[in-house]
Amino acid sequence: MQSLEATNEDITQYYTTAIDALYEIGRAYYTLGKLGNAQHLLRTSLQLLEASEVKPQYRLKLLLLYGQVLLVDHLLTRGGGNADLLFSTILHARQVAEASHAKLGIADALSLLGQAHYFTTVVSGAVMDNPQSGKYNEALTYQQQALELREALHDTRGMSESYFQIGVINERWQQYNRAEEYYTKARQIADQYGHPFEKAEPARHFAIHALMKGNLDEALSLALQALELREAARFKPYQPLDHLLLRDIYQGKGDTANAQLHEQKASVLAEEMGYPMLVASMPNIRERLAVQQEEA
Repeated sequence: MQSLEATNEDITQYYTTAIDALYEIGRAYYTLGKLGNAQHLLRTSLQLLEASEVKPQYRLKLLLLYGQVLLVDHLLTRGGGNADLLFSTILHARQVAEASHAKLGIADALSLLGQAHYFTTVVSGAVMDNPQSGKYNEALTYQQQALELREALHDTRGMSESYFQIGVINERWQQYNRAEEYYTKARQIADQYGHPFEKAEPARHFAIHALMKGNLDEALSLALQALELREAARFKPYQPLDHLLLRDIYQGKGDTANAQLHEQKASVLAEEMGYPMLVASMPNIRERLAVQQEEA
């Protein structure tokens, strides 16, 4: 007869297997844009993982993923997400990483903190700003700290991410040449080390810059490239934003049919993910940025 006795090591192994499975399910929900499902799964899982047999680094995986999900939800709802929960989750992840001396986890938590400060500032209305206001200073500080750690660890995916995030802060400060230098670094690292997901955002922001300059053919090429990269990476949550950028470019070119086509695609994707107000909350980017530049 098989023994029914289990050891603490057995329990730890069972938890490890369960956490790996929960992480993969949560990650799948996240990339498919089912952010509500991802939040429910991760929130419930974390409540069940306070047992002493659970190693901190496994709980850290779920906390970092939960922070990513809350971050994207906050952006897509234009600030409608729970900002307190967003920050407390990421800070908890940082504490767990520091307590277990997980340097890569610390770097990821610092980057998420930078992104959280950045997104909450953007959705509050500070799209265009200047360095003297100090609104993006915390976001920049956290990203610089994350980048320093990632460079020491030779975390090329993380380095690409941090270079891009520092670039967007410079973009908000209207320091476009400096922003493009960081985007170029981010893209070069992603190209060199094979990180397709990290190539999409630099391409999208290069397209935005080209659109702002009136270089519509260049903007169109870059925006189509960004969408293609996003689809290749199988990351759905930001695809509506890619289609809305294409809408704005086609509007600038006077191509009403293609502009309407991409707005419709953005609407369908947003509806599927449970964000029916996303398209209405994102007016033409050139008009929005022009107003913000005047205010800044």
